Amino acid sequence: MSNIIIKSLLLGTALVFTGCASTATGVSTSKLSKVIPEQTLGASVPQGTVLAVVRYPAFVEEVASDKYYDAYASTAIGGSPTNKRQATIEVEALGDGVILKSNYFALSLYKELAAKLPAHSVLLSPHAITLDDEGQLTSKPMTHAESLANVVTVDFTAYSYPDPKKMMNKEPLTFGDLVTPLVTVHSDYRGAAPTQGVRLASSPLFHTAASNGQDYVEDSLKGLETGRLEPIDRELDYIAHLKRETPLNVPRKSLSARFENDSAQSYPIEKVSLSKSALLSLNDASAGTTDPLKDAFSEDFANQVIAIINQTDIEKSILAGRAASIAQFDDSLAALTLVGSDSADYQSRLRYAERLLEAEKKYLSVQSLRLFDGTHNGEIGAQVRDMLQEEYVILERRRKLARQQNTATAFAIIGAVAAGGAIGTDSVSGVGELLLLDTLIQGTIFAGQTAFAKSRQSQAVGSTYLNSVAPALEAQTTVQVDLIDSNETITAIRYEDLSAKLQTLYNDSQRSLDQIATRCGYKHDGSTTSGTWLGECSNGQANGAGVGIYRAEGGQVFEYYGYAENGLPSGAGYLLEHWPEGSRTLEGNFVAGQPDGIVSVTSASGSGLRRFSAGKDIGSAPSGSVAVSPFAGALPSLRNVSSTTAFP
Repeated sequence: MSNIIIKSLLLGTALVFTGCASTATGVSTSKLSKVIPEQTLGASVPQGTVLAVVRYPAFVEEVASDKYYDAYASTAIGGSPTNKRQATIEVEALGDGVILKSNYFALSLYKELAAKLPAHSVLLSPHAITLDDEGQLTSKPMTHAESLANVVTVDFTAYSYPDPKKMMNKEPLTFGDLVTPLVTVHSDYRGAAPTQGVRLASSPLFHTAASNGQDYVEDSLKGLETGRLEPIDRELDYIAHLKRETPLNVPRKSLSARFENDSAQSYPIEKVSLSKSALLSLNDASAGTTDPLKDAFSEDFANQVIAIINQTDIEKSILAGRAASIAQFDDSLAALTLVGSDSADYQSRLRYAERLLEAEKKYLSVQSLRLFDGTHNGEIGAQVRDMLQEEYVILERRRKLARQQNTATAFAIIGAVAAGGAIGTDSVSGVGELLLLDTLIQGTIFAGQTAFAKSRQSQAVGSTYLNSVAPALEAQTTVQVDLIDSNETITAIRYEDLSAKLQTLYNDSQRSLDQIATRCGYKHDGSTTSGTWLGECSNGQANGAGVGIYRAEGGQVFEYYGYAENGLPSGAGYLLEHWPEGSRTLEGNFVAGQPDGIVSVTSASGSGLRRFSAGKDIGSAPSGSVAVSPFAGALPSLRNVSSTTAFP
C-alpha cells in the first residue's frame, strides 16, 4: 500500500500542497440572484424578429482540433497560467469536456428563456469551431438562427481550467456537480455604441467581447459601403478569447438590475453547485425534465437577459438585422427600412415581407426545439448525464475523505516520504486513498466512463453530436404563412428550400420596389471627399431617407441614419462616430451636415441631452427638452405575454 501512496504522492505532490483538504465546492446560488428580480417582458418587436439567440460551442471540426486544444491549454482562465503550453491527452479530454458540457448546459438557459418569452422568440445557434481562410481558429453558426434580426445574442460556455492537477483548488471547473458558466450578451452596436454592443460579459471575456464587437462593427460598415445588406457572422466570444484577440477597453460596471447604453455589466467568474437531488435523478424516469442547472444559474440569468431586452433600444438594435433579412426578398425595400417611409408602396411591401420573415422564424423555432430534443434526449445527452453522475460520485468520495484528513498530517506524510521514512498508520491509509482518488479524478477527466473514452479516441465526440442533431437540421417542416389576403402552407426540408419558396411568394405577389433606394454620394460636415449613401438619391447625391458612411483620413468613421439634403445630413438624424479608441452617438436635428439644436448624446463618459449650435456643444439642454429622432418612434408595449413553447 505504501508503494502506491508514494507513487500517488509523486504524481500529485502539487495538488496535495495546494489543498489536501480542499473540497472543490461551489456556490449554491449565483450572484445573479442577488441583483435581479423575476422579470416579465415589457417590449414588443416587429414580426420576423427574434428576442434572443443562445449561441454555444457545439462541435470541433477535425481540421481545427489541434489549434483548439493548444489554444485552450495556453489561455487559462481564473488562475495562474498553466505550465502546459501544449495540449496533453488529459488537457485535450478537458477541452472535449468543455464542448460536450456546453452543448448540454446551454439547453438549460434556452429552456428558461423560452418558458419566459413568447413562443418562437428564442432560438438555438450551435457553433462549429473551425479555421478561417487564413488558417486561424474561428467559429461558424451551424444553423440560420442568426440570419434573422435579433434583440440580443447570448453566448454560453461551460468552462473548465485546463490543468487537471489544479481542479480541487479555486480554479474554475465544470466537473461533477460544479459548473463554471462563461457568458456574454450582445445587442447590435447601434443600440449600445460605447460598448460595441456588449451589454453583459463574464469578467475574463469582457474586453475580448468588446474587441469582437468592434470587428463586427467594421464588417457591418464595409457591408453598408458596398451596398451589401446581409447577415454577418460573429464568432463566439470564447473563441475570440482563445485566439488572444487584442482586448478593447470599454466602460464597465458591476451587476445590477439597471442597464445603460453607455456601459456594460461585468459578471464575476464563479463555480455554481448543481442540485444534488437533480444530479442523482438524471437517468431515472424524469431524466427528460430534470434540470440541475436551473436553480443555481439558468433561471436567474434568464431574468437578467430579459431585463437587458426590456432596457435595450430595440428599434436601433434590430434595424440593420431587419434590413439584412428583408434584403433576401427586395434590396430596395431593405434599404428604406433603415429609416422608414410613409409611402403606401413601402408600407404594403414591408407588411408582406414581415409575414414571410415570421414564417422563417417559426421554421427556425421548430428546428431549435428539435435540436433541444436531439441533444438533450439523444445519445449525447445520455453521455453527458452518465459522465456527470460518475464524476459526482468520485468527487463526493474525495470530499468526504478530505474532510476527514488533517492538513498537518498530510504535510507530515509528504515530509516522511521525502525523508524515506516508514508510513503505516490508519490515517496514512486515508490520505493514500484520498490521493488515489485525486489520481482517479484526473483519470476520469481523460477516461470518465467507457463511452467518453471511446469517443475521445475515435474523434467521435463531434460525430456523436452531428448524429444527434442531423435529424433536426434535415427534417421536413411545415409552416403556415399568414399573408395579408390569404394563407399559404409551405413544406421544406432545409432552410434554403424554405427561403426559395418564400422568395417565389414575394415575387408572385409583390413586384420589387422601384429603385428609389440606391447608392450615391454622401458628405460629412463639409468634407471635400465623398462617402457612400444607401437610400433615396437625386442628382447623384443623398436626398431623403437613408444611411451614410464617411471615412475620415484620421481613421474615424461616421455612420449616419436619417435624412439628407444635397449630400449632407439635414433634418432628424442618428449619427454614430467611430474612433479607434471607442464610439459615441448623437441623435437630434442636423443642419448642413452638423448637429444643431437639442441632441441626445451617448458616450463612454455618460449620456444626456445637450445643446448644439453649428456642430458645437454649448451646454446642457434645458429641463423638459426633447431631441427629434429619424425613427418611427418607440415600439408599442407588450404586456401579459405568455409562452406556448413546449419541450419534448
